[in-house]
Amino acid sequence: SWTAVDGELYQFHAHDRSHPRSAEIYVELEKISRELIDHGHEYDSSWITRPLAEDETIESVLCGHSEKLAIAWNFVANADTTFIQITKNLRVCGDCHQATKLIAA
Repeated sequence: SWTAVDGELYQFHAHDRSHPRSAEIYVELEKISRELIDHGHEYDSSWITRPLAEDETIESVLCGHSEKLAIAWNFVANADTTFIQITKNLRVCGDCHQATKLIAA
């Protein structure tokens, strides 16, 4: 997934930790996840296409999707952002689609 923040293009892969501020991005993801759950979001395990590792949860796998990382980066870079655009080279999973709709609302 790609997103532009302050005129600079950023690219994210699933479970990416290569961004210099990835620690902040993952803290923001946890905050977003709590807010999504508070607004009725239920993580949909049907979008996970592989067995979970011992240290993984449905939430941890789905929250690591590239589009959620890109959204979290936008909020880290500018907490008051009102416009976020994400470009992907793959289809968005249904869980990310539902989460994005809640975030937009």
